[in-house]
Order: sequence, then structure tokens, then C-alpha cells
Amino acid sequence: MAASAPLSCPAADVALGQSWSGWNATVPLISARNTAELTTSGFAPGQAIALSLHPDPEVAYASLPQGEGEETSFGGLARFTITEAGIYGVGAGSPLWIDVSRDGVPAVPVAYGRGVRCTPIRKVVSFELQPGDYVLEISGSETSQVQLMIGAGGVPQPD
Repeated sequence: MAASAPLSCPAADVALGQSWSGWNATVPLISARNTAELTTSGFAPGQAIALSLHPDPEVAYASLPQGEGEETSFGGLARFTITEAGIYGVGAGSPLWIDVSRDGVPAVPVAYGRGVRCTPIRKVVSFELQPGDYVLEISGSETSQVQLMIGAGGVPQPD
């Protein structure tokens, strides 16, 4: 039996749906090492960020991440606000652990995904969120800077 050929992608990345259209317009943001460092500045759903991280051992997470990092990995915290209840996906451009918490209580993921084939989004974790302030907890990153975005509706759908 012959092996199937790997699926190929077009020369350019596949266009993402409207709620993820900001993926390629990142703004820099330095993550916090603990909740005391979280300021009133943060980011909003639909805004892509290039998040600078810290060595995982220096980070005191708001809730215990499921994938607590190792000494050689990176992590950090960032604040975001949800204004309308719904399903939101946290997309990442590289492999890492994604957790969301509110008032120290972890949000339960409703879906996991490897991202969308032929796009730069490599991982998506979706949560059902109510209006309010949340903490994004990133851990276990192999790099000290990652591209992230929160999109309405969960996993991005290509155009």
C-alpha cells in the first residue's frame, strides 16, 4: 500500500475569518511575573500581541497552570477584558500551555485545537467566558516571545 502524500498548503497563508483578522498586526506587550504586576493596561479580544515572557521559575501564576513550565521554559501573565459573553479562543503561534483565570479560579476549556492548517496559528484553546476581567497565563514556552490573540467564536475559520 502506497503512503499518502502530505497535504500541501498554498504559497501564502490562508486568510483567517473576521474575528481573527488582526493576527498579522501585532503590538508588543511585556508579560507580568505575578498578579501584582498586572496593570490596567492589557489587551483586547481581536488584538494580536507579541508577548515577551520570563523564565518560568520567576512567574507566580494566578492559578496553577496545567502545564507548569520547566526551568528552561518561559511564561507570564497578561490581563484582558471580555465585554460580551461567548466562546473565545486563545490562539498561539507556537506550542505552549494556555490557561485563563478570573479571580484566581481557572476557566475550564471547552475545546482544544492544533490551530488551523495553512495558517500561522499553531494552537487554540477555547473557553466560554462571561463579561469581566481575566488573566491569561502562558507557561512552558520554548521561546521568550510568543504571538497570541483572543478571537470570538473559538477556533478560527479560514475565509
